[in-house]
Amino acid sequence: MKKTIDTGSLIEDAYRKLKQCMLQQKIVPGQKLLYRELTDLIHMSKTPIVNALNRLEQEGFVVSEPNCGYHLKPLDTKEITDSSEVREALEAKAVHQAIKLGKQTDMAMLEKKLRTLETYPSSMHDKKRFVLNAEFHLQIADISENRVLKYLLKRNFEHIILRVNLDTFASENTFASNQEHRKLLAGLKEGDIAKSVDLVQSHIQKTRDCIIRILKREALAELDTMAFFEEGQRAL
Repeated sequence: MKKTIDTGSLIEDAYRKLKQCMLQQKIVPGQKLLYRELTDLIHMSKTPIVNALNRLEQEGFVVSEPNCGYHLKPLDTKEITDSSEVREALEAKAVHQAIKLGKQTDMAMLEKKLRTLETYPSSMHDKKRFVLNAEFHLQIADISENRVLKYLLKRNFEHIILRVNLDTFASENTFASNQEHRKLLAGLKEGDIAKSVDLVQSHIQKTRDCIIRILKREALAELDTMAFFEEGQRAL
């Protein structure tokens, strides 16, 4: 029995370490995941790493191909759009339930989450800001008392945080985003379901468009880089 528990702990440890590497961009979308490199990176043996990769594949982070091994799944605009639509549905339900079930103490906690987000430096729209943003939205899900909804919403956020280079958000208008959150909080406090649903869905759509712009900028940058090296090869 002890061996089973130890094995499970090793797999969990490998799983967490690989996700930490994704967060820190030590492994990036599209990258082939070689066992030797991963063992050196997280200082663990092959067996728990294989099991962790299988778990990440089930969650949609990793893709495996016969005779090719694993690679970290890249994001595309279709997945971002699909993910945004799911998030809109989840958060519309969360808002509806939060207004029905929310107490004064719940709204006070949501206000606290928003203040924390608002006081984060506006020039730093990085992964930390995205986490603070997610915590505000997850607090609404928490008020709804639907644990499955909160789990699915958290997983939705996780795919963005771990697979998009959010440091490039720095050029976006963080003040406008904070204002949208403030209006949403007001709608929740007023108990206006229709207004709050419209606000949260509009906010999600703007986030979707921003992430798509980031992906397109990165794709163009890659093309420009490749063109530069190809031009250099032709000059030789």
